[in-house]
Amino acid sequence: MPELPEVDSYRTGLAKSMKGWEISGGKSIWQRASDADFGKLKGEKVVGFGRRGKYLIIELDLHNIIIHLRMTGRIDIVEEKTPKYTTVEINFSNNKKMCLVDYRKFGRVWVVKDISIIVGHLGIEPLSNQFTARKFNNMLEKRTGRLKPLLLNQRFIAGIGNYLADEILFKSAIHPLRKANTLTNEEKKILHRSIRHIIRKSIDYGGTTFLTFRGPEGKKGDFWKKLQVFRKTGEPCPHCKKPITRIIVGQRSTHLCENKQRIPQNLD
Repeated sequence: MPELPEVDSYRTGLAKSMKGWEISGGKSIWQRASDADFGKLKGEKVVGFGRRGKYLIIELDLHNIIIHLRMTGRIDIVEEKTPKYTTVEINFSNNKKMCLVDYRKFGRVWVVKDISIIVGHLGIEPLSNQFTARKFNNMLEKRTGRLKPLLLNQRFIAGIGNYLADEILFKSAIHPLRKANTLTNEEKKILHRSIRHIIRKSIDYGGTTFLTFRGPEGKKGDFWKKLQVFRKTGEPCPHCKKPITRIIVGQRSTHLCENKQRIPQNLD
């Protein structure tokens, strides 16, 4: 699933080329992908791009188009033939069209005036100025669950998915099964820094391509070259050379170094 960095690459990339484009229409080719009336957008222009968590927000004169790519969605800008597996197509007066291409058909598109209807449930943005170490410490105060599912909870922090969570916990040297209320103050600071560092680094590399993701210029994300543990089962840990292991946490594949990311003995 595209996570925060992949969606952010669309936000920044599309903003460079699409501002000022005027919508001429659109349609939902796969009806479950969207029930929006794209006809009411005719004549509206693109004025900006935003993002909340894994949601891309296209800001128009009066409305907002919100896109969630889910598992395998990507956004293609084309002039002629609509790409195979397109589920939603939005047309512009310059004869170009923006297509949600999604062979598994999980991606969704909404048209709203108030974005909070769709994204109001999301937690804090991890790269925002509001996400300070003190704020994170306060967020953890009454949490007793295990860290991996907590990081994946979009109501807690918006935008972190499976690969980011594994890389963040590895960099922090914290086991994904640790409970939030067992972290020391120093570990909380390290985890906070790791969250921001890993996300920023992934953005710098254009995100990560595992299957279908392509950035706004059709390029694959290169952060996969920098992954330390995610999908590295059996490979030597870059820290200690012990083999990376795979476990299931909250029904999600989780990759870690059992040597570097040990659970303290008094917490076993």
